[in-house]
Parts: sequence; C-alpha cells; structure tokens
Amino acid sequence: MKQLSTAIISGTLLVAFLIPYIWKLKDLGLMVVLTIGVFLVVFDFYNSIRQKPNRKPEQAFYDSEST
Repeated sequence: MKQLSTAIISGTLLVAFLIPYIWKLKDLGLMVVLTIGVFLVVFDFYNSIRQKPNRKPEQAFYDSEST
C-alpha cells in the first residue's frame, strides 16, 4: 500500500508540474513531446496497478547456510 500511495503522489506532482507548461506552449513539437511524457507516466501507473507482479519472496543466502 505504501508503494501505491507513493506512486500516486509522485505521479500527481509530476503531472501537476508539467500541465502548465503544456498549456502555455506555442510550439507544437514540444507540446507533443511533453504530452507523450505525461501519457507514459499515467500509462505506467495504470499498468502497475492492473498487473500484480508474480515475484517469489527473496531469501538471503545466509538463511540456508549453517555456521
């Protein structure tokens, strides 16, 4: 849950930072590049929520060794 809230906060701050730049730009090329960047952030966040990683719990090497 902590990772999810961190991702929401960081994504929101990034989008809030870039939206005024996109809104005020007169150059179409820069507007497209920034818009694609914002879209990729939102798309990555959506995919990370939708797909739960299938990870095995990591174990330290010293757990299986006896000294």
